[in-house]
Amino acid sequence: MHLSPTAFNILWTGIQPAIEMIDKKKYIIILSLLVLTGCSEKNPTANVGDRVTITADKPGENQDLDFIWEWTRVPDNSQVDNSKIMKDETNATIEFIPDVAGLYSLEVSIFQYNDEISTQSFSYEVLANEIVEKDQEDKIKTETTVEVEDAVAELLVENNEPKWYESESVAAAVEEASQTTEVPVVALEEPKAPPSPPSPPPATTAKPKKKKAKLIRGSSIPYDKERFTIQVASKKELADAKKVVATLIDAGFDAYIQKAVFKETNEIWYRVRVGSYDNRDTAVAVAESLSSTRLERAWVDFVRYEY
Repeated sequence: MHLSPTAFNILWTGIQPAIEMIDKKKYIIILSLLVLTGCSEKNPTANVGDRVTITADKPGENQDLDFIWEWTRVPDNSQVDNSKIMKDETNATIEFIPDVAGLYSLEVSIFQYNDEISTQSFSYEVLANEIVEKDQEDKIKTETTVEVEDAVAELLVENNEPKWYESESVAAAVEEASQTTEVPVVALEEPKAPPSPPSPPPATTAKPKKKKAKLIRGSSIPYDKERFTIQVASKKELADAKKVVATLIDAGFDAYIQKAVFKETNEIWYRVRVGSYDNRDTAVAVAESLSSTRLERAWVDFVRYEY
């Protein structure tokens, strides 16, 4: 069929919106598949009863780090809590044993000199079917062992045939040996002295290693040696520090924010502090009270000046 240019333009004008709509739907479907594919990364898996080990990633080569671990999610019927977390000497590596199947999620906050420098999250999908399969495998092994033992027992039946040691020739030899009165004398050799141990190598005098001077952040910030304050937290962002101050003020504490400029590392932190005391013992008592109600460890410092 032959169409004139005018008729073709009219036909194209009618079907063009439908073609564009189909193209848009294809684009949306392809984009959705890409998003789902990118978000389909699975959590590592473990089995109920396994010992799960997690190690936090240390930021760079930082020293004097504190690690605070806390559960963010456990299955509803699980008995695992913060007291069931097993930690090493540095708290950088922890272990736990899941008791039921489900999703277990942990979060670790990393502090340096009471400054929060990193937060990391870990999740494990714990399965129960592996344990059932293992029980079945152990049951099969037990049944196989019983069958083998039964087969051996059938072979070890009582035999009434005369034994070799009950023959007449053996009895005559035993009778002849019992009538012999002479007892052979066997000369015993004197035990040889054990060889002397080799002499130890000459001791070498090790030169003591020189200790590197430890860089203490904030040591250059001037302070009043007659006044004491309590540091509760230190945040990289001012907004985070304001949230902590608001919580402390609601609890009745005289909290404030102090900007700290560390010339040693060219950093700026916002310290959350409480009170100003002329007696260090009083400040220590308040710091211990704060530490018992918060995850971060409160400590006593001199009142410092911003500069």
